[in-house]
Amino acid sequence: MRGSRAGLLLAAAALAVLGEASACIAGDAGDQHSAQPAAEGPPEFHVAANADGAITFLAYGDTRFTGREGVANPDARRALVHRMTAERPAAIFIGGDLVYQGSDGADYETYRHETAEWADAAIPVYPALGNHEFRGCDADAAPCLANWWSTFEPLRPFRWYSVTVGTSTRVLLLDSDSELKPGSPQRLWFEREVQSAGPNIKFLIVALHYPPVRDPIFPRGKNEAEIASYFSAHARALRARVLVIGSHVHNYERFRKNGVMYLVSGGGGAKPHPVLRLFGELSHLHTTVNYHYLRLTLAGNRLDCVMVRFDAGAPASGDPWTEPDRFTLVSR
Repeated sequence: MRGSRAGLLLAAAALAVLGEASACIAGDAGDQHSAQPAAEGPPEFHVAANADGAITFLAYGDTRFTGREGVANPDARRALVHRMTAERPAAIFIGGDLVYQGSDGADYETYRHETAEWADAAIPVYPALGNHEFRGCDADAAPCLANWWSTFEPLRPFRWYSVTVGTSTRVLLLDSDSELKPGSPQRLWFEREVQSAGPNIKFLIVALHYPPVRDPIFPRGKNEAEIASYFSAHARALRARVLVIGSHVHNYERFRKNGVMYLVSGGGGAKPHPVLRLFGELSHLHTTVNYHYLRLTLAGNRLDCVMVRFDAGAPASGDPWTEPDRFTLVSR
């Protein structure tokens, strides 16, 4: 599905995600975002570049939208949302744990309320499933998935999908609570998406909740290490440069392994986790608490990534925003 009809579909969907569908349909965002029919398999969305070809989009995870106390810092969470709106990004990607308890529809209402300014700005949101999306549904995931799909209707009935950003970047959003072992449905889809990327795709981004490479003091979630194993064998033969963004660990980390950059971006507001920053961690941050998001700017053959940090303990007279880590990927 292409053209204006498809644009209106995703424009409506983007705002339906945020509870303000009518505002988006009335705006001009429909010319910027499109989707193919879900009947053909996991949906493919498209985010158009600016007239000059440049495009900026944002990513982070572990926001834990909820009214519960003690599990997140709502002030930091709201500050990040507001700052991200001011960036006027072409899209926002969220790497899981959007809410604290997936069985509780009230958490999704908190998400809609606190991100209403994203809706007003017609910013499309592309989330990945995290373990907290299934919290409260241990015996039966169906009620949690019902809340998820009710909030992100264009994804129904799928748990993984793709987004093309501009003409040169493909983002694969995975469900790391589903099987990723060879032969599994998600793995077969993942491999097809990677191998079928045309010569125009210069950058391949994989977004998932459990980070395949991270501080080893944190236990594995399921079999997300399969993604690192796959790229260890195949990344150097790919035309596209590869960036993998996980969350789950409520902090920021950066690693390079076998030609692939791996990020942990779990500073969206959840209760912070300290990390050791050993074993090849590249950011060398000295701060323990790192609420943050990632700013990714695509221009020509470059993908620039900046970690934008919010200091929740900064004095009122100071500037709480810094950019303590950055790197650039250059296409082959």
